[in-house]
Amino acid sequence: MVKLTRRTLLELAAVQAVTAIPSTTFASPSPIMEEAFVPIGGIEQWVAIRGRDRSRPVILFLHGGPCEAESPFLSLFAPWEERYVVAQWDQRGTGRTFGKNGTPPNMTIDQLTQDAIEVAQYVLNRMKARKLILVGFSWGAGLGLDVIRSKPELFQAFVGTGQPINGKDIFESRRSSAVARAQAAGDAQAVAQLKQFTLADFADMAKFHNFFRWSVPPFANPGPDWDHIGKMFSLLGSPAKPASVAAADFLASNPPPDNPALQPVCLQKLLPYSFEFDARAGGTDLAVPFFVIQGRNDPICPPEAARAFVDQVHAPVKNFTVVDGGHFVCLSNPTGFLDALDSDMRKLGKEGSR
Repeated sequence: MVKLTRRTLLELAAVQAVTAIPSTTFASPSPIMEEAFVPIGGIEQWVAIRGRDRSRPVILFLHGGPCEAESPFLSLFAPWEERYVVAQWDQRGTGRTFGKNGTPPNMTIDQLTQDAIEVAQYVLNRMKARKLILVGFSWGAGLGLDVIRSKPELFQAFVGTGQPINGKDIFESRRSSAVARAQAAGDAQAVAQLKQFTLADFADMAKFHNFFRWSVPPFANPGPDWDHIGKMFSLLGSPAKPASVAAADFLASNPPPDNPALQPVCLQKLLPYSFEFDARAGGTDLAVPFFVIQGRNDPICPPEAARAFVDQVHAPVKNFTVVDGGHFVCLSNPTGFLDALDSDMRKLGKEGSR
């Protein structure tokens, strides 16, 4: 006869308890990091898809500018790629897409809108996702409104940052500052030309160069955007010594617009669309959830104007958030921006899932 002591009973109970616990397998994150030239809008355009875990919600990011491709700056999106899968696209006429094609035909806002829709469809197919989160920055935030108005069924939500509302106000601000600089320099001829300068004059390369000779983007140094701009320059290098292939393509497609010896064709073609933009022109009824995350000290697109527009919009869900930073807040303050984005995505509930 086996004698069961108290110690033996406790040991048997422990073994039974351990064996009764079902084993749990935790799947390791499956990262994605790919880039390709994809047939979009009749030409091959550069698209990258990157993220630490391909099961995360997918963002399509529309870069700013116009013509400021993000391909040289992908390292700055590392915080984004921890939380989301991020698709990047160098729009026609700039960056890697320019390096492949040069300046293509159809440099129009209608063509770029159609391009963006085709890019979204490509990313959806690659990721086997139902819908994307569309995030537009600056110029891309204006383009994004056109995209969701044209094809809302592709998107869970649209998020604007550095959101422009009235391009004509931005143009007049730039023109007035240019006039003031020319007056301070005592250049009466430049003052006269700038006072008469209209959006139609961007088609004249000589007048275009003169505008940019005196017009300086209003980024204060020091200021909320300046550190980020410094990081951008370090990732670009110089035309003589670019930091990467992507940087070389960026610099080739974006020569200094104040240099009369160079031809910044992309900027010349698209900038008038930027300055003619009116967020209200397409109406204030949006078929997808709409969020704006604006830098508190944005010197180009004031948060007050963006807030007023959001107040006017009718959307299934909407929200306006101000976070610390300037025009480039989505990259200069990634933690603040992404926390706000996460909060907005939670407002979507089940609709926010892939």
